[in-house]
Amino acid sequence: MYSKLMMTVSSYIVIASLGIIGSFSLPVVAIEASVSDEEPKDIQKNWWGATAELSSILILGGGLYSISSETMKQDFDYEIEGDTAEYFYDRLTTNEAWKYDDNDIGMNWGHAYAGALYHQAFRNHGFNYYESVIGTFVASTIWEVFAEYKEVVSINDQVVTIWGGAVLGESLYQFSDMLKGKEGWVPATLSWVFNPAGSITQWAGYGSPSRFNRSQSQDKFSLYTGLLYSERELSNTSTSIFLLGIDASIDDRKGLSDGFSSTPSLIDMEMETGLSANGIEDWQMATQVWLGGYKRHFDSNNHLADSWSQSVYIGPSTGMEYTSLGTEQYEDFYAVVNVLGLSAAANWGNEHVNFELRTDIFADFSMVKPYATQEYLAQGHNFWGTKSVLWEGEYGYAWGNTFNLSLAVKIDDLAAGVKIKSQRWDSIDGKSNERMTSWNPNVNDIDFEDARDRYQIYLNYALSSSTQLGLHYERFDRYGVIRGIDNPQIFSRHDDIEQRTWFRVDYIY
Repeated sequence: MYSKLMMTVSSYIVIASLGIIGSFSLPVVAIEASVSDEEPKDIQKNWWGATAELSSILILGGGLYSISSETMKQDFDYEIEGDTAEYFYDRLTTNEAWKYDDNDIGMNWGHAYAGALYHQAFRNHGFNYYESVIGTFVASTIWEVFAEYKEVVSINDQVVTIWGGAVLGESLYQFSDMLKGKEGWVPATLSWVFNPAGSITQWAGYGSPSRFNRSQSQDKFSLYTGLLYSERELSNTSTSIFLLGIDASIDDRKGLSDGFSSTPSLIDMEMETGLSANGIEDWQMATQVWLGGYKRHFDSNNHLADSWSQSVYIGPSTGMEYTSLGTEQYEDFYAVVNVLGLSAAANWGNEHVNFELRTDIFADFSMVKPYATQEYLAQGHNFWGTKSVLWEGEYGYAWGNTFNLSLAVKIDDLAAGVKIKSQRWDSIDGKSNERMTSWNPNVNDIDFEDARDRYQIYLNYALSSSTQLGLHYERFDRYGVIRGIDNPQIFSRHDDIEQRTWFRVDYIY
Protein backbone atom coordinates (compact mmCIF):
# COMPACT_ATOMS: atom_id res chain seq x y z
CA MET A 1 0.00 0.00 0.00
CA TYR A 2 2.86 2.39 0.83
CA SER A 3 4.61 1.75 -2.49
CA LYS A 4 1.41 2.33 -4.47
CA LEU A 5 0.89 5.64 -2.68
CA MET A 6 4.47 6.74 -3.34
CA MET A 7 4.12 5.93 -7.06
CA THR A 8 0.95 7.99 -7.24
CA VAL A 9 2.52 10.95 -5.42
CA SER A 10 5.56 10.79 -7.70
CA SER A 11 3.35 11.05 -10.78
CA TYR A 12 1.69 14.18 -9.40
CA ILE A 13 5.08 15.76 -8.69
CA VAL A 14 6.02 15.14 -12.32
CA ILE A 15 2.79 16.75 -13.48
CA ALA A 16 3.40 19.77 -11.25
CA SER A 17 6.97 20.20 -12.44
CA LEU A 18 5.99 20.01 -16.11
CA GLY A 19 2.68 21.81 -15.83
CA ILE A 20 4.18 25.15 -14.86
CA ILE A 21 5.54 25.59 -18.40
CA GLY A 22 2.09 26.66 -19.49
CA SER A 23 2.14 29.65 -17.13
CA PHE A 24 5.33 31.16 -18.61
CA SER A 25 5.28 34.01 -21.12
CA LEU A 26 1.89 35.17 -19.89
CA PRO A 27 1.08 38.62 -18.51
CA VAL A 28 1.48 38.74 -14.75
CA VAL A 29 -0.48 41.21 -12.67
CA ALA A 30 1.75 42.34 -9.81
CA ILE A 31 0.62 41.83 -6.23
CA GLU A 32 1.48 44.50 -3.70
CA ALA A 33 2.94 42.70 -0.72
CA SER A 34 2.48 44.36 2.62
CA VAL A 35 5.67 45.07 4.53
CA SER A 36 4.12 46.98 7.41
CA ASP A 37 1.60 46.18 10.10
CA GLU A 38 -1.17 47.87 8.13
CA GLU A 39 -3.87 45.91 6.32
CA PRO A 40 -2.53 44.73 2.92
CA LYS A 41 -3.88 46.61 -0.08
CA ASP A 42 -6.19 45.07 -2.65
CA ILE A 43 -4.50 42.13 -4.33
CA GLN A 44 -5.02 41.68 -8.03
CA LYS A 45 -5.31 38.27 -9.60
CA ASN A 46 -3.49 36.82 -12.59
CA TRP A 47 -6.34 34.98 -14.30
CA TRP A 48 -4.23 34.05 -17.30
CA GLY A 49 -1.46 32.56 -15.19
CA ALA A 50 -3.88 30.51 -13.05
CA THR A 51 -5.78 29.30 -16.12
CA ALA A 52 -2.58 28.30 -17.92
CA GLU A 53 -1.14 26.47 -14.91
CA LEU A 54 -4.38 24.63 -14.18
CA SER A 55 -4.94 23.76 -17.85
CA SER A 56 -1.39 22.41 -18.13
CA ILE A 57 -1.95 20.16 -15.10
CA LEU A 58 -5.26 18.86 -16.48
CA ILE A 59 -3.87 18.28 -19.98
CA LEU A 60 -0.78 16.48 -18.70
CA GLY A 61 -2.89 14.44 -16.29
CA GLY A 62 -5.23 13.55 -19.14
CA GLY A 63 -2.27 12.45 -21.24
CA LEU A 64 -0.98 10.14 -18.49
CA TYR A 65 -4.49 8.81 -17.97
CA SER A 66 -4.84 8.07 -21.68
CA ILE A 67 -1.49 6.27 -21.81
CA SER A 68 -2.49 3.98 -18.93
CA SER A 69 -6.09 3.47 -20.12
CA GLU A 70 -5.41 -0.11 -21.27
CA THR A 71 -4.66 -1.12 -17.68
CA MET A 72 -7.80 0.60 -16.39
CA LYS A 73 -10.45 -1.00 -18.59
CA GLN A 74 -11.87 -2.83 -15.59
CA ASP A 75 -12.97 0.59 -14.29
CA PHE A 76 -14.92 1.49 -17.46
CA ASP A 77 -18.68 1.28 -16.96
CA TYR A 78 -20.00 3.67 -19.62
CA GLU A 79 -19.76 4.47 -23.33
CA ILE A 80 -21.10 7.49 -25.18
CA GLU A 81 -24.17 6.35 -27.08
CA GLY A 82 -26.33 8.84 -28.91
CA ASP A 83 -26.17 12.56 -28.17
CA THR A 84 -22.76 13.48 -26.69
CA ALA A 85 -23.97 16.74 -25.14
CA GLU A 86 -26.87 14.98 -23.44
CA TYR A 87 -24.50 12.28 -22.15
CA PHE A 88 -22.27 14.79 -20.38
CA TYR A 89 -25.23 16.86 -19.21
CA ASP A 90 -26.70 13.77 -17.53
CA ARG A 91 -23.35 12.90 -15.94
CA LEU A 92 -23.17 16.38 -14.47
CA THR A 93 -26.76 16.89 -13.34
CA THR A 94 -28.15 13.45 -12.42
CA ASN A 95 -27.02 11.01 -9.76
CA GLU A 96 -27.05 7.96 -12.02
CA ALA A 97 -23.25 7.98 -12.52
CA TRP A 98 -22.31 9.43 -9.11
CA LYS A 99 -20.98 6.47 -7.10
CA TYR A 100 -18.27 5.48 -4.62
CA ASP A 101 -15.54 3.84 -6.72
CA ASP A 102 -13.36 0.82 -5.91
CA ASN A 103 -9.88 1.95 -7.00
CA ASP A 104 -6.88 1.03 -4.86
CA ILE A 105 -5.91 3.37 -2.05
CA GLY A 106 -2.81 4.72 -3.81
CA MET A 107 -4.99 5.99 -6.64
CA ASN A 108 -7.82 7.29 -4.47
CA TRP A 109 -5.75 9.05 -1.80
CA GLY A 110 -3.52 10.41 -4.55
CA HIS A 111 -6.42 12.67 -5.50
CA ALA A 112 -5.53 14.80 -2.46
CA TYR A 113 -2.21 15.61 -4.16
CA ALA A 114 -4.01 16.40 -7.42
CA GLY A 115 -6.30 18.72 -5.46
CA ALA A 116 -3.26 20.37 -3.87
CA LEU A 117 -1.91 21.17 -7.36
CA TYR A 118 -5.27 22.63 -8.41
CA HIS A 119 -5.43 24.71 -5.23
CA GLN A 120 -1.89 26.02 -5.63
CA ALA A 121 -2.51 26.90 -9.29
CA PHE A 122 -4.85 29.60 -8.01
CA ARG A 123 -2.91 30.55 -4.87
CA ASN A 124 0.26 31.03 -6.92
CA HIS A 125 -1.47 33.70 -8.97
CA GLY A 126 -3.04 35.96 -6.35
CA PHE A 127 -6.28 34.16 -5.45
CA ASN A 128 -7.31 33.82 -1.82
CA TYR A 129 -8.01 30.57 0.00
CA TYR A 130 -11.75 30.41 -0.64
CA GLU A 131 -11.47 31.37 -4.30
CA SER A 132 -8.88 28.62 -4.68
CA VAL A 133 -11.24 26.08 -3.08
CA ILE A 134 -13.90 27.02 -5.65
CA GLY A 135 -11.32 26.65 -8.41
CA THR A 136 -10.39 23.19 -7.08
CA PHE A 137 -14.06 22.20 -7.09
CA VAL A 138 -14.42 23.25 -10.74
CA ALA A 139 -11.20 21.47 -11.77
CA SER A 140 -12.13 18.27 -9.94
CA THR A 141 -15.61 18.23 -11.49
CA ILE A 142 -14.15 18.73 -14.97
CA TRP A 143 -11.81 15.80 -14.40
CA GLU A 144 -14.45 13.45 -13.03
CA VAL A 145 -17.19 14.30 -15.55
CA PHE A 146 -15.18 14.82 -18.74
CA ALA A 147 -11.68 13.31 -18.44
CA GLU A 148 -12.87 10.06 -16.81
CA TYR A 149 -16.05 9.96 -18.87
CA LYS A 150 -16.11 6.15 -19.07
CA GLU A 151 -16.00 5.74 -15.30
CA VAL A 152 -18.37 6.59 -12.48
CA VAL A 153 -18.30 10.19 -11.25
CA SER A 154 -16.53 9.30 -8.05
CA ILE A 155 -18.05 10.76 -4.89
CA ASN A 156 -15.00 9.82 -2.83
CA ASP A 157 -12.65 11.43 -5.35
CA GLN A 158 -14.63 14.66 -5.18
CA VAL A 159 -14.41 14.77 -1.39
CA VAL A 160 -10.70 13.93 -1.27
CA THR A 161 -9.72 16.22 -4.16
CA ILE A 162 -11.70 19.26 -3.03
CA TRP A 163 -11.49 19.16 0.77
CA GLY A 164 -8.32 17.14 1.13
CA GLY A 165 -6.66 19.04 -1.71
CA ALA A 166 -7.54 22.40 -0.17
CA VAL A 167 -6.07 21.42 3.20
CA LEU A 168 -2.91 19.87 1.76
CA GLY A 169 -2.47 22.53 -0.93
CA GLU A 170 -2.89 25.42 1.51
CA SER A 171 -0.57 23.87 4.09
CA LEU A 172 2.19 23.18 1.58
CA TYR A 173 1.68 26.59 -0.06
CA GLN A 174 2.14 28.46 3.21
CA PHE A 175 5.01 26.27 4.40
CA SER A 176 6.77 26.76 1.06
CA ASP A 177 6.44 30.52 1.49
CA MET A 178 7.65 30.31 5.10
CA LEU A 179 10.69 28.16 4.25
CA LYS A 180 11.96 30.70 1.72
CA GLY A 181 12.95 32.88 4.68
CA LYS A 182 15.01 30.18 6.40
CA GLU A 183 18.67 29.41 5.81
CA GLY A 184 20.07 26.10 4.59
CA TRP A 185 19.65 23.78 1.64
CA VAL A 186 17.03 21.63 3.38
CA PRO A 187 14.43 24.42 3.79
CA ALA A 188 15.24 25.68 0.28
CA THR A 189 14.75 22.22 -1.23
CA LEU A 190 11.53 21.51 0.67
CA SER A 191 10.17 24.92 -0.33
CA TRP A 192 10.47 23.81 -3.95
CA VAL A 193 9.02 20.35 -3.27
CA PHE A 194 6.02 21.74 -1.35
CA ASN A 195 5.06 24.12 -4.18
CA PRO A 196 6.97 23.15 -7.34
CA ALA A 197 4.96 25.22 -9.81
CA GLY A 198 5.07 28.36 -7.66
CA SER A 199 8.78 27.97 -6.93
CA ILE A 200 9.73 27.49 -10.58
CA THR A 201 7.66 30.42 -11.81
CA GLN A 202 9.17 32.61 -9.07
CA TRP A 203 12.66 31.47 -10.08
CA ALA A 204 11.92 32.24 -13.73
CA GLY A 205 10.70 35.74 -12.85
CA TYR A 206 7.02 35.15 -13.66
CA GLY A 207 5.65 34.50 -10.19
CA SER A 208 3.56 36.72 -7.98
CA PRO A 209 5.07 38.23 -4.81
CA SER A 210 4.11 36.68 -1.49
CA ARG A 211 0.69 37.56 -0.12
CA PHE A 212 1.91 37.24 3.45
CA ASN A 213 3.18 39.75 5.96
CA ARG A 214 5.07 37.60 8.46
CA SER A 215 6.20 40.45 10.73
CA GLN A 216 4.21 38.99 13.66
CA SER A 217 4.12 35.35 12.61
CA GLN A 218 5.48 32.61 14.88
CA ASP A 219 6.87 29.94 12.57
CA LYS A 220 8.26 26.55 13.52
CA PHE A 221 10.03 24.05 11.29
CA SER A 222 12.08 21.09 12.48
CA LEU A 223 13.45 17.82 11.19
CA TYR A 224 13.64 14.99 13.68
CA THR A 225 14.98 11.48 13.98
CA GLY A 226 14.56 8.90 16.71
CA LEU A 227 14.04 5.32 17.82
CA LEU A 228 10.67 3.77 18.70
CA TYR A 229 9.82 0.52 20.46
CA SER A 230 6.31 -0.86 19.99
CA GLU A 231 4.39 -3.76 21.58
CA ARG A 232 0.92 -5.00 20.64
CA GLU A 233 -0.52 -6.89 23.58
CA LEU A 234 -3.17 -9.20 22.13
CA SER A 235 -1.35 -10.05 18.90
CA ASN A 236 1.85 -10.53 20.95
CA THR A 237 4.12 -8.70 18.51
CA SER A 238 6.87 -6.15 19.08
CA THR A 239 9.19 -4.15 16.87
CA SER A 240 11.89 -1.47 16.93
CA ILE A 241 11.62 1.34 14.39
CA PHE A 242 13.96 4.07 13.19
CA LEU A 243 12.03 7.34 12.76
CA LEU A 244 12.49 10.31 10.47
CA GLY A 245 10.03 13.17 10.32
CA ILE A 246 9.03 16.81 9.87
CA ASP A 247 7.22 18.92 12.46
CA ALA A 248 6.06 22.36 11.32
CA SER A 249 3.57 25.07 12.21
CA ILE A 250 2.62 28.61 11.25
CA ASP A 251 0.89 30.76 13.86
CA ASP A 252 -0.11 34.10 12.40
CA ARG A 253 -3.11 34.85 14.58
CA LYS A 254 -1.49 38.11 15.74
CA GLY A 255 -0.39 39.17 12.28
CA LEU A 256 -1.73 39.95 8.84
CA SER A 257 -1.28 36.69 7.01
CA ASP A 258 -3.26 37.63 3.92
CA GLY A 259 -5.16 40.44 2.30
CA PHE A 260 -8.68 39.27 3.14
CA SER A 261 -10.73 38.31 6.16
CA SER A 262 -10.85 34.85 7.71
CA THR A 263 -7.67 33.62 6.11
CA PRO A 264 -6.12 30.37 7.36
CA SER A 265 -3.80 31.77 10.00
CA LEU A 266 -2.87 28.71 12.07
CA ILE A 267 -1.48 25.63 10.33
CA ASP A 268 0.07 22.50 11.85
CA MET A 269 1.66 19.66 9.94
CA GLU A 270 3.61 16.55 10.89
CA MET A 271 4.99 13.87 8.57
CA GLU A 272 6.74 10.75 9.80
CA THR A 273 8.11 7.55 8.31
CA GLY A 274 9.57 4.61 10.20
CA LEU A 275 11.81 1.78 9.07
CA SER A 276 12.18 -1.58 10.86
CA ALA A 277 13.85 -4.87 9.98
CA ASN A 278 10.61 -5.82 8.19
CA GLY A 279 10.51 -2.69 6.02
CA ILE A 280 8.45 0.48 6.31
CA GLU A 281 6.13 0.11 9.30
CA ASP A 282 5.29 3.70 10.12
CA TRP A 283 3.90 6.22 7.67
CA GLN A 284 1.92 9.10 9.17
CA MET A 285 0.97 12.50 7.85
CA ALA A 286 -1.44 14.95 9.46
CA THR A 287 -2.15 18.59 8.78
CA GLN A 288 -4.74 20.97 10.20
CA VAL A 289 -5.85 24.43 9.09
CA TRP A 290 -7.69 26.93 11.30
CA LEU A 291 -9.89 29.01 9.01
CA GLY A 292 -10.24 32.04 11.26
CA GLY A 293 -12.87 33.18 13.72
CA TYR A 294 -12.86 34.88 17.11
CA LYS A 295 -9.44 35.69 18.59
CA ARG A 296 -8.39 37.94 21.46
CA HIS A 297 -5.05 38.70 23.05
CA PHE A 298 -4.73 40.33 26.48
CA ASP A 299 -1.44 41.81 27.69
CA SER A 300 -0.54 43.02 31.15
CA ASN A 301 -0.22 46.76 31.67
CA ASN A 302 3.48 46.40 32.50
CA HIS A 303 6.24 44.81 30.45
CA LEU A 304 8.09 42.87 33.15
CA ALA A 305 9.34 39.34 32.44
CA ASP A 306 6.91 37.84 34.94
CA SER A 307 3.89 39.74 33.58
CA TRP A 308 1.19 37.40 32.32
CA SER A 309 -0.59 37.57 28.97
CA GLN A 310 -3.60 35.61 27.77
CA SER A 311 -4.98 34.68 24.37
CA VAL A 312 -8.00 32.72 23.16
CA TYR A 313 -9.37 31.69 19.81
CA ILE A 314 -12.32 29.70 18.51
CA GLY A 315 -13.46 29.07 14.98
CA PRO A 316 -13.97 26.62 12.12
CA SER A 317 -11.14 24.38 10.97
CA THR A 318 -10.41 21.51 8.62
CA GLY A 319 -7.69 18.89 8.25
CA MET A 320 -6.54 15.57 6.85
CA GLU A 321 -4.63 12.53 8.09
CA TYR A 322 -2.98 9.46 6.56
CA THR A 323 -1.86 6.65 8.87
CA SER A 324 -0.36 3.28 8.01
CA LEU A 325 1.18 1.40 10.94
CA GLY A 326 2.55 -2.14 10.86
CA THR A 327 3.43 -4.57 8.09
CA GLU A 328 0.94 -5.72 5.46
CA GLN A 329 -0.44 -8.59 7.56
CA TYR A 330 -0.95 -6.49 10.69
CA GLU A 331 -1.34 -3.11 9.03
CA ASP A 332 -3.60 -0.58 10.67
CA PHE A 333 -4.58 1.81 7.91
CA TYR A 334 -6.89 4.82 7.73
CA ALA A 335 -6.94 7.97 5.63
CA VAL A 336 -9.17 10.75 6.90
CA VAL A 337 -10.44 14.06 5.57
CA ASN A 338 -11.58 16.23 8.48
CA VAL A 339 -14.21 17.89 6.31
CA LEU A 340 -15.16 20.61 8.78
CA GLY A 341 -14.83 21.13 12.50
CA LEU A 342 -14.49 23.54 15.38
CA SER A 343 -11.21 24.40 17.09
CA ALA A 344 -10.63 26.36 20.28
CA ALA A 345 -7.63 27.15 22.45
CA ALA A 346 -6.58 29.25 25.43
CA ASN A 347 -3.06 30.29 26.32
CA TRP A 348 -1.57 31.82 29.47
CA GLY A 349 2.06 32.74 29.86
CA ASN A 350 4.94 35.07 30.54
CA GLU A 351 8.58 35.08 29.52
CA HIS A 352 9.36 31.94 31.56
CA VAL A 353 6.14 29.92 31.83
CA ASN A 354 3.47 29.05 29.28
CA PHE A 355 0.27 26.95 29.43
CA GLU A 356 -1.86 26.05 26.41
CA LEU A 357 -5.12 24.11 26.31
CA ARG A 358 -6.45 23.16 22.88
CA THR A 359 -9.33 21.10 21.49
CA ASP A 360 -10.84 20.21 18.11
CA ILE A 361 -13.80 18.20 16.90
CA PHE A 362 -14.29 17.27 13.24
CA ALA A 363 -16.78 15.52 10.99
CA ASP A 364 -14.79 12.96 8.98
CA PHE A 365 -14.89 11.26 5.62
CA SER A 366 -12.60 8.24 5.89
CA MET A 367 -11.04 5.37 4.02
CA VAL A 368 -10.46 2.62 6.58
CA LYS A 369 -9.13 -0.93 6.56
CA PRO A 370 -11.63 -2.52 8.96
CA TYR A 371 -9.72 -3.47 12.08
CA ALA A 372 -11.77 -6.67 12.44
CA THR A 373 -10.55 -7.90 9.02
CA GLN A 374 -8.15 -10.47 10.51
CA GLU A 375 -10.85 -12.03 12.68
CA TYR A 376 -13.37 -11.91 9.79
CA LEU A 377 -10.99 -13.80 7.46
CA ALA A 378 -9.98 -16.23 10.21
CA GLN A 379 -13.65 -17.24 10.53
CA GLY A 380 -13.58 -18.40 6.91
CA HIS A 381 -15.27 -15.35 5.39
CA ASN A 382 -14.01 -13.23 2.51
CA PHE A 383 -15.03 -9.96 0.90
CA TRP A 384 -16.24 -11.48 -2.37
CA GLY A 385 -19.87 -10.50 -2.93
CA THR A 386 -19.69 -7.59 -0.46
CA LYS A 387 -18.78 -3.96 -1.11
CA SER A 388 -16.58 -3.92 -4.22
CA VAL A 389 -14.04 -1.56 -2.60
CA LEU A 390 -13.46 -4.10 0.19
CA TRP A 391 -12.81 -6.86 -2.34
CA GLU A 392 -10.65 -4.72 -4.64
CA GLY A 393 -8.75 -2.61 -2.11
CA GLU A 394 -9.29 -4.16 1.37
CA TYR A 395 -10.62 -0.87 2.72
CA GLY A 396 -14.00 0.81 2.93
CA TYR A 397 -15.57 4.25 3.08
CA ALA A 398 -16.94 5.63 6.33
CA TRP A 399 -18.35 8.71 7.98
CA GLY A 400 -17.29 9.56 11.48
CA ASN A 401 -15.63 12.06 13.77
CA THR A 402 -12.29 13.00 15.30
CA PHE A 403 -11.82 14.61 18.70
CA ASN A 404 -8.51 16.12 19.85
CA LEU A 405 -7.54 17.47 23.27
CA SER A 406 -4.09 18.63 24.34
CA LEU A 407 -2.46 20.39 27.28
CA ALA A 408 1.09 21.74 27.02
CA VAL A 409 3.21 23.31 29.76
CA LYS A 410 6.54 25.03 29.10
CA ILE A 411 8.94 26.32 31.76
CA ASP A 412 11.99 27.94 30.21
CA ASP A 413 13.74 25.14 28.25
CA LEU A 414 11.59 22.30 29.61
CA ALA A 415 8.23 21.35 28.09
CA ALA A 416 5.72 18.62 28.93
CA GLY A 417 2.31 17.76 27.64
CA VAL A 418 -0.58 15.38 27.11
CA LYS A 419 -2.33 14.64 23.81
CA ILE A 420 -5.58 12.71 23.34
CA LYS A 421 -7.06 11.74 19.97
CA SER A 422 -10.32 9.80 19.73
CA GLN A 423 -11.78 8.67 16.39
CA ARG A 424 -14.97 6.81 15.48
CA TRP A 425 -16.08 5.67 12.01
CA ASP A 426 -19.08 3.79 10.64
CA SER A 427 -19.10 2.39 7.10
CA ILE A 428 -21.14 4.06 4.38
CA ASP A 429 -23.84 1.58 3.41
CA GLY A 430 -26.38 1.69 0.61
CA LYS A 431 -25.91 -0.38 -2.53
CA SER A 432 -27.38 2.26 -4.84
CA ASN A 433 -24.44 4.60 -4.16
CA GLU A 434 -21.59 2.14 -4.80
CA ARG A 435 -19.99 0.96 -8.00
CA MET A 436 -21.11 -2.61 -8.52
CA THR A 437 -19.85 -4.90 -11.27
CA SER A 438 -22.09 -7.50 -12.93
CA TRP A 439 -19.54 -10.23 -12.24
CA ASN A 440 -19.34 -9.48 -8.51
CA PRO A 441 -22.59 -7.92 -7.26
CA ASN A 442 -22.98 -6.95 -3.61
CA VAL A 443 -25.30 -9.73 -2.47
CA ASN A 444 -23.79 -10.22 0.99
CA ASP A 445 -23.33 -6.67 2.25
CA ILE A 446 -21.55 -5.98 5.52
CA ASP A 447 -21.24 -3.01 7.88
CA PHE A 448 -18.13 -2.15 9.86
CA GLU A 449 -17.44 0.13 12.82
CA ASP A 450 -13.95 1.17 13.88
CA ALA A 451 -12.50 3.14 16.78
CA ARG A 452 -9.03 4.50 17.53
CA ASP A 453 -8.00 6.12 20.83
CA ARG A 454 -4.49 7.50 21.29
CA TYR A 455 -3.14 8.79 24.62
CA GLN A 456 0.29 10.40 24.55
CA ILE A 457 2.51 12.06 27.15
CA TYR A 458 5.82 13.69 26.33
CA LEU A 459 8.76 15.56 27.82
CA ASN A 460 10.99 17.86 25.75
CA TYR A 461 14.18 19.67 26.66
CA ALA A 462 15.78 22.37 24.50
CA LEU A 463 19.56 21.96 24.47
CA SER A 464 19.89 25.10 22.36
CA SER A 465 17.85 27.28 20.04
CA SER A 466 18.32 24.68 17.28
CA THR A 467 18.34 21.33 19.12
CA GLN A 468 15.66 19.64 21.21
CA LEU A 469 15.46 16.23 22.89
CA GLY A 470 12.14 14.49 23.42
CA LEU A 471 10.82 11.40 25.22
CA HIS A 472 7.33 10.18 24.27
CA TYR A 473 4.98 7.44 25.42
CA GLU A 474 1.71 6.53 23.72
CA ARG A 475 -1.02 4.02 24.41
CA PHE A 476 -2.97 3.17 21.26
CA ASP A 477 -6.34 1.39 21.70
CA ARG A 478 -7.99 -0.11 18.61
CA TYR A 479 -11.42 -1.65 18.17
CA GLY A 480 -13.26 -3.01 15.13
CA VAL A 481 -16.53 -4.83 14.42
CA ILE A 482 -17.89 -6.31 11.19
CA ARG A 483 -21.61 -7.19 11.02
CA GLY A 484 -23.59 -8.79 8.24
CA ILE A 485 -26.38 -6.71 6.69
CA ASP A 486 -27.82 -9.29 4.30
CA ASN A 487 -26.65 -12.11 6.58
CA PRO A 488 -27.12 -11.02 10.22
CA GLN A 489 -25.32 -14.15 11.47
CA ILE A 490 -21.97 -12.67 10.39
CA PHE A 491 -20.19 -11.02 13.31
CA SER A 492 -16.47 -10.42 13.82
CA ARG A 493 -14.70 -8.31 16.40
CA HIS A 494 -11.04 -7.52 17.02
CA ASP A 495 -9.44 -5.40 19.76
CA ASP A 496 -5.83 -4.65 20.55
CA ILE A 497 -3.70 -2.32 22.67
CA GLU A 498 -0.34 -1.03 21.46
CA GLN A 499 2.28 0.55 23.72
CA ARG A 500 4.68 2.89 21.88
CA THR A 501 7.75 4.53 23.45
CA TRP A 502 10.21 6.65 21.51
CA PHE A 503 13.10 9.02 21.90
CA ARG A 504 13.66 11.72 19.30
CA VAL A 505 16.03 14.56 18.48
CA ASP A 506 14.74 17.66 16.70
CA TYR A 507 16.86 20.03 14.65
CA ILE A 508 15.02 23.35 14.54
CA TYR A 509 15.48 25.77 11.65
